[in-house]
Amino acid sequence: MKKSTNPIWGGRFKNSNSELLKKINNSISFDYELAFQDVKLNKVYSEALFRAKVITKNQKDKIIKALNEINQELINEKFKFSDSYEDIHMNIEMALKSKVGEIAGKIHTGKSRNDQVATDLKMWIREKLNEIIKRIKQIQKTIIRKSEENMNVIMPGFTHLQNAQPVLFSHYLMSFFEMINRDKIRSLQLIESLNECPLGSGALAGTNFFEIDRFYIAKQLGFKKPTENSIDSVSDRDYVVEFLTILSLISMHFSKLSEDFIIWASRAFEFIKFPDSLCTGSSIMPQKKNPDAAELIRSKTGRVFSSLSNLLIIQKGLPSGYSKDLQEDKEPTFDAYYSIEIILNVANEMIKSIKINKERMYLEANKGFTTATDLADWMVRKLGLSFRDAHYKTGKIVLLAEKEKKMLHQLTLDSLKKIEPKINKDVYDIILPEKSIFHKKSYGGTSLKTVVEAIKRAKKRI
Repeated sequence: MKKSTNPIWGGRFKNSNSELLKKINNSISFDYELAFQDVKLNKVYSEALFRAKVITKNQKDKIIKALNEINQELINEKFKFSDSYEDIHMNIEMALKSKVGEIAGKIHTGKSRNDQVATDLKMWIREKLNEIIKRIKQIQKTIIRKSEENMNVIMPGFTHLQNAQPVLFSHYLMSFFEMINRDKIRSLQLIESLNECPLGSGALAGTNFFEIDRFYIAKQLGFKKPTENSIDSVSDRDYVVEFLTILSLISMHFSKLSEDFIIWASRAFEFIKFPDSLCTGSSIMPQKKNPDAAELIRSKTGRVFSSLSNLLIIQKGLPSGYSKDLQEDKEPTFDAYYSIEIILNVANEMIKSIKINKERMYLEANKGFTTATDLADWMVRKLGLSFRDAHYKTGKIVLLAEKEKKMLHQLTLDSLKKIEPKINKDVYDIILPEKSIFHKKSYGGTSLKTVVEAIKRAKKRI
């Protein structure tokens, strides 16, 4: 007995697919994510088919009414996805057929799943980019609030994870405002660059006899214009690579923040304290309070990176035009986005809820001779030394302080004069952390005045 074949493309085949092919070929288990985009696309395309006199007004109205019903079923989570139909496009078309009969088959006139999925995916990514921008703005507001609450908190700034120079905690936190602001700008730029609609490109060569108005379709789907080349249209996944690159950068920035916070919450630092709501305990050690939320942000970053790598590897050996390999672009893309969604939510809560130990931060800002550069700069400005000479003599002063187990400001004037005879008591006005910070007034610096100005500018940029 003849086996049933695929209802959309089975005319060429005598027998049905093997179960193995179905397992590797079916994508409905993940591309159901594109359901709302596919319904919207089919509604617009039905209008375009009516305008091209391919379907009648009555047929168009029936199709759109049924598609609206399907959309509502999706909203109410009543739509039943079936793995009997290999992808989201077949699922929507078969659901439409169950409502309007054979005229459902008309909606595929002049289009291919190749241009259809490329358009669906662009629409999905555009929607998610807008969501990312909204969440980034929310975190930026949280950063500003946290910075304003801790404006005068002094901490050691680090290079090579060694105490380097004193900075304001608010200045440190605002550095992440700048990082994610670049992520926001990149997201806006990608929305602009993917603003061309592939629908109407067909399988790869465009449409035949049907006067499908691609400019109308593009406008109705929220694009600026149609894509220029039908071959490129169906195979282009640059926008997906760019999307995953942006997600990788976002996750990298919050992984860096998480790493800082994990270190600072340790007993060795005790700069911050995580709330119980973002920590877990140990199954064996009753005293433990582990910063798991921050650690999982850090680990999910690797997962996002692997999605980008995955997509680049998929595409590196493909010939021109569409290949089924491109079906594999969706799982890493969807997975990376939902990883970023939880990263952004947790990061926002983490910044909002950590407790700052300002006394401990200030104590550590005094250690490690963090004002040594200020001392060298003072000798250049006040004593007329070259910076190299001042650098050398400051190094000698640091060695002396290490030998005497003192901080720079605890050294006597007589001890300092043994290394540089022209040093005077005014030097003590520069070698305390708060004095160091006060003088860092260059644009973008860590003085209170410049940080306040930076926050004012940041508020306007949001």
